[in-house]
This record gives sequence, C-alpha cells and structure tokens, in this order.
Amino acid sequence: MVIVGRIVTMDEPVTAEALLVEDGTVAAVGTRDQVLALAGDRVPIIDIGENVAYPGFIDAHAHWIGDRDRYGVGSPAAAMNAALSRGWTSISEQWVNRERLDELTKLAAEDALPLRVDAYLALNEPAGGQHFGDWYADREPGAVTNHLSVQGLKITLDNGWGTIVNWEPADLTGAIGRANNAGWQVSVHTVSTEAHEMVLDAFDAALGPTGPNPLHHRIDHAIQVTDDQLARIVAMDLATVIHLDGAAADWVLEPEYLDHLGPGNRGEKIGWLARWRDFVDAGLHVAGATDTPWIFPGLALSDDIGRPVDQIAGGMDGRGRANPKTPASVLDQLLTAEEGLRAVTLDAAYALGDESRRGHLAPGTLGDVTVLSGDVTAGTPDQIRAMTVIATIVGGIPAHCTEICSQFGN
Repeated sequence: MVIVGRIVTMDEPVTAEALLVEDGTVAAVGTRDQVLALAGDRVPIIDIGENVAYPGFIDAHAHWIGDRDRYGVGSPAAAMNAALSRGWTSISEQWVNRERLDELTKLAAEDALPLRVDAYLALNEPAGGQHFGDWYADREPGAVTNHLSVQGLKITLDNGWGTIVNWEPADLTGAIGRANNAGWQVSVHTVSTEAHEMVLDAFDAALGPTGPNPLHHRIDHAIQVTDDQLARIVAMDLATVIHLDGAAADWVLEPEYLDHLGPGNRGEKIGWLARWRDFVDAGLHVAGATDTPWIFPGLALSDDIGRPVDQIAGGMDGRGRANPKTPASVLDQLLTAEEGLRAVTLDAAYALGDESRRGHLAPGTLGDVTVLSGDVTAGTPDQIRAMTVIATIVGGIPAHCTEICSQFGN
C-alpha cells in the first residue's frame, strides 16, 4: 500500500509526501513521485488529503486487555478496538499472569490481535504481596508472533500512593539480577522515593552504577524522584515511563498521596513530583503511557480519554481530568508538542526494546501508521485534544479507518 499526504516520520527526512509499505514493512519514504514510481500501478493508494500521518502510536504502559472488566469492556476484541479507535497501533500489557498469557497466546494463534501487544509477565500481585517466583524461566524472551511479544517482566514494587512496599530489598535485588542474567527486560512500578531508592540499588547491583543498560530496564510511573535518584537513573540510562494525561493533577494531588509526603520539607518533596522536563533535559528516554484504566476518573472509559493526543496535550499544559487547573509545581516541568510526540513514538518504542522497528518511519521499520485530522506539532493543547483519528494502520493493514480507506484497493 501507499500513503500519500503529509507524513511526519520521526526520522530523516522529518516529513515526507508518500510512504510505501510492502509485506507489513516500510519499503520507501520520500516524495510522491519517487514513491509512486517505486510502487507501480497495482499498489493500493490511500490519499490522506489535509490530514497528517505519524508513526503508529505506542501505549508503553497500560492494561487495555487484562483489566478490561475494570472499565466495563466485555471482550479482548472490544478492548483492542477501543485502543485502535484512539490511534494506538501498539499496546503494552503491563501485568500478565499465566491466565492472561494463555489468553493472549490463543488470540495470537488465531490471528485475532489486530494491533501489536507487548506482554510483561507479572512477578507479584499488585496488592497483597503474593509473589509468583521465576515462572518465566521455562521460556525465552522474544516474539511469539509478529503481533505478540513477551520479552519483559513486571514487578509491582509499591502501591499507587507509594505507601506500601511489596518487596524486601534482598528479594528485589535477586529477582532483578536473575532476570537480567537471563536476558529479560524488567519494568518496575515505582512511585515513592523509598521505592526508587530500593529499585535503584537493585539495578545498580545488576548493571553497575553507570550501566550500560542494553535490555532497556525501566522505571514505570516515576512519580516522586529526588535529585540524587535522578542522577542515578541517568547514570544507568534507565528508561522512564510516565503518564502525561492527568497524572500530575489527578494522581499526585490526591489527599491520600500528598499525606504520604509527610510534614517535613513539604515544598521540596512536592518539587520531586512529575519531573517530566527534568527527565527529558537529562537525556533520558521518556515514554508516555495511559495506564489504562487506572488513571481514568472513576475507571470510566469515555471518548475523550486514553488517547495519544491526550498524552501530547497533557504534557504541554499539565491539566488533569479531576483537577483541570495545572498544578503550580508542574509549570516548570511542561513539555513541547514535539517532545510529547516523541514520548508516544520513538521513546515508547525504546521502552519496549523495539526502537529499530517502531516509533519512526523509514525503510525497514514496521508499517504502522496513525493518521490524525491535524498537525500536533503546530497545535495548542486544546487543538490537539480536538483532533480525531482518521486511520490506524498496522503492518500496512487498516485496522481502524474512516472514509479515506474507501480508496483502499483503487
């Protein structure tokens, strides 16, 4: 297939006029004349008109399928359709036990995954402290099919408020060390400064204080980070995964969370929250993610939530859903539209360990494309939130599409 129109590549050239996808992979990017000449007469063409195409958006931390019952969705297909209709071509399922892995594997075998799913195998319950042991040890990390990958592990170190820690330091260090030695990426749910200190000690033991970090081990949520901890994250080059849509205003302004900060040095501790700009300026790979459905107000799915455009716009103005006024502590942590776009493309792909194939459009990358009704790099936050998804294309196949796909096959 050929896509013709304005294409933001997140690569070189920065923008293009046309894109050729063959056998699920990008074969050419360039001017309209160049690409159409390579494609020949029999290749289907989608002309996106005044709309804008981007590398397929990647939700680097979510629970679209596994926690679908929490937000009132009845089937895996409906959950994936909800993600596709919002413009996600890849979703990372961040807590997968044996039952959920069996479900995903069956869906993959039946060719029933219309988008790409990156499954992270859970090593403990998110609450209650039950640990599952190294149940991943009987398999190798990597791709199951072209749409399902299982190369990461998930550790829930503390709870959502940072008030309960689920691991002993020695157990955490041992678990991360064994996973690293076996070639598994580790994603750690880490909210509080106490939890960050513990996980940084564990990664230090596995990687050394200055890395390197070839498996792209990651810290997810990264809500409350001190200056010293940020320096350690940078030194080990740990990927950070944050939630730009509502986390600053809705999560960390909750009374239960703020109570955890305690009375001492309260102003300094508030300054440790939601350090998006500090992460980006420090050169970290900073991925954006929805955490679906856990940041939805009331766990309710609505048409204007859980979207890539919400991540980009939220990073620009720091507004939440329950608290629409930008917190003062976040005003100096806001991102540009380009940085928000990178968070749901290039850096999200890095957080999944697949940055060579996803997050940008160049020959050899996967043919995953999201088409929006506008140019996010030229919009205000509210204009970006108002943009609609015109098409979500996975491997050159329209998985969600409006009227432009009526051209497909012409």
